[in-house]
Amino acid sequence: MPFALTIFTSAFLLFQVQPLLSKQILPWFGGSPAVWTTAMLFFQTLLCLGYLYAHALAALPSRKTQAQIHVVLLVLAALLAARVLPEAELRPDSPDSPVFQVLLILGASVGLPYFCLATTGPLVQHWFTSTAHASSVFRLYALSNVGSFLALLSFPYVLEPWLEQQEMGRLWTAGFWVFALLCLPLALGAWQNNSPVGVVQPDDADGVPPLQGEAASVQKPSWAQRISWVALPALASLVFIAATDQISHDVAPEPRLWVSTLGLYLVTFILTFDHPRWYRPKLFAFLTLVLLLATSGLSDIPSWLGIEWDYGVNEVRWSHYALLFAVCMLCHGELYRRRPVDTRRLTEFYLCMSIGGACGGLFVTLVATQFFDDYHEWLMALVLVALLACHVLFRFEGQSRGRVRHAAGALTAVVMVALLYAMQNPWSWRDVRMDDRTEVVLEQVRNFYGTVSVKERRFVLEPERNDRIFFSGNVTHGQQFLSDALRHVPTTYYARDSGIGETLLWAMDQKPSLSVALIGLGAGTLANYARQADAYDFYEINPAAVRIAQGWFDNLSTCKAGEQNIVLGDARLRMEQLPKDKLYDVIVLDAFTGGSVPIHLLTREAFQIYRDHLKPDGHIAINITNAYLNLYPIVKAQAEVLGIAYRHKYQALDEVRNVRRNLHFIMTKDQAYLKAYPSVNREVQDEQGLLLRSEPYDQPGLRLWTDQFSSIAPIVR
Repeated sequence: MPFALTIFTSAFLLFQVQPLLSKQILPWFGGSPAVWTTAMLFFQTLLCLGYLYAHALAALPSRKTQAQIHVVLLVLAALLAARVLPEAELRPDSPDSPVFQVLLILGASVGLPYFCLATTGPLVQHWFTSTAHASSVFRLYALSNVGSFLALLSFPYVLEPWLEQQEMGRLWTAGFWVFALLCLPLALGAWQNNSPVGVVQPDDADGVPPLQGEAASVQKPSWAQRISWVALPALASLVFIAATDQISHDVAPEPRLWVSTLGLYLVTFILTFDHPRWYRPKLFAFLTLVLLLATSGLSDIPSWLGIEWDYGVNEVRWSHYALLFAVCMLCHGELYRRRPVDTRRLTEFYLCMSIGGACGGLFVTLVATQFFDDYHEWLMALVLVALLACHVLFRFEGQSRGRVRHAAGALTAVVMVALLYAMQNPWSWRDVRMDDRTEVVLEQVRNFYGTVSVKERRFVLEPERNDRIFFSGNVTHGQQFLSDALRHVPTTYYARDSGIGETLLWAMDQKPSLSVALIGLGAGTLANYARQADAYDFYEINPAAVRIAQGWFDNLSTCKAGEQNIVLGDARLRMEQLPKDKLYDVIVLDAFTGGSVPIHLLTREAFQIYRDHLKPDGHIAINITNAYLNLYPIVKAQAEVLGIAYRHKYQALDEVRNVRRNLHFIMTKDQAYLKAYPSVNREVQDEQGLLLRSEPYDQPGLRLWTDQFSSIAPIVR
């Protein structure tokens, strides 16, 4: 019974976290990856409070009193579980204080039920120590992570493709009542005896004696041991969150990124707490050092050796995954070796662990995001990991040999830190000098919505190519030439012969004045299409992006539109608030470059809002350029439901004009436009020039995306 309940509780806990974040809270904040970081802070902090409650409850001398208090908590949480989905009034009205808003929404929806779930793990394990199987108590923690891992994988591939949001909410509410009923017999003392909790002799690992003492009589943990209970999970949590952000920064926030990194994080808990045979200290310490060098030096080490190696996205992604796994095995393995001998210290041990896990989220969310202009916590985490790995690799319990090993470990640590700084220097790319050009970062800002920056490039022999580039993370979101002749020529995804360019030029030919809505500001490139008689509304959720566009680019300041408005906040929420008679000739959705897609902008309800504010002969132009997702069947299905005709336009890379590969989808009832501009596919050919396939490609049978249902699993490339 305790084993089954442990797996069920953890699986059930993580099951609701995913739809709550991916389908409601994440869309409300523009799909920012920081929502996941803030959510991790919330859940880790609440987990810490739950463990504190369990520790305090376990300290009560009366078993009956423990049961009475916990039963009251279970009933109260079960009553509140019916409101697990956030109400519409909790949606943010402004982009200000997003961290506080995310925490408020999570607290109002799943606060107490999650707190109750968080208490179950340590309490069940504490009660389990009064059974005949107390020696295997730590395996319950491994089983709890098995449940979390199963829920993590099953949601996107089993539940999400079939269930709507409301169905998930009802299922979760019913499941919570089942959980509460299962907890009742355990809380009341079933499967327990009255024998006192005792001492569990730790297992040996890799031939190294347990660090807490060789004799089982040493039951009270030292302060150094307690500090390690906090520091080791804190480092693992920091690496987990920083690695996820780093992959998003270097590769782009690909779909299921958090599933991959969180899955690896959970697997290391499963392995290290299941049995000592899975963790070999010196092996994982050595492996960690090797992967630190390999991951950090993907570009530098081959060049130092005179080797030309053109690594790609997969090499970056998998090297980070491998490093994350090795580091978490090292941290969690060392944590398990330092576990308490006396099982009466069990709840204290888990409380310290939860404090450490929360510290990682606290540092990233409240310190790094607020005060760093780049992902500096990644380099900090790597340095700390290198120091830990060197300590584990070179530690020895002898005297003279121990001093020699300590000296070797210190020297190795100094070398590793120097190499990591040289290879991961976050300032190195900000001022690049090459034979043909210089590249200088003029400004970089980091906030809740990500990192935005502007880089200026100056070419020695071709000054007419000098330009400034707007980056959101590592994705280009606009570019402007500095020369007067080319300054206001649309580039990147917005050239005059792109799908969006053709649409705006057609509409300008048909009408003397246009009302245009642009969702996603970037560098403000599309402002160059405006005329004096036009009205342009720019929707942007990130205040830093607005400041960068206004301060370093003049597309907005020189925009000819007689009426211009910058609407700060989520575009869908802002358009919902427009008066009914506010109609646009052209609505441009340009929030889909890169790998992260704000799903709430592509649902049936969202397109209904666009249609309500679109003139009868208007156009909805969508930039569906994406390296990871095939968005074509999603928007095509929405057009068919709305009864609006459509076309698409693929444009190939043109380095001379600074035009990037792009794909646009245009919905309209303007038959003359559709006749004048037929669809254009991308043709993929083999080395012999034979046609392999045409893109975009449709995927018939996909279920229509709504606010209640969406699944990206079928459209991952």
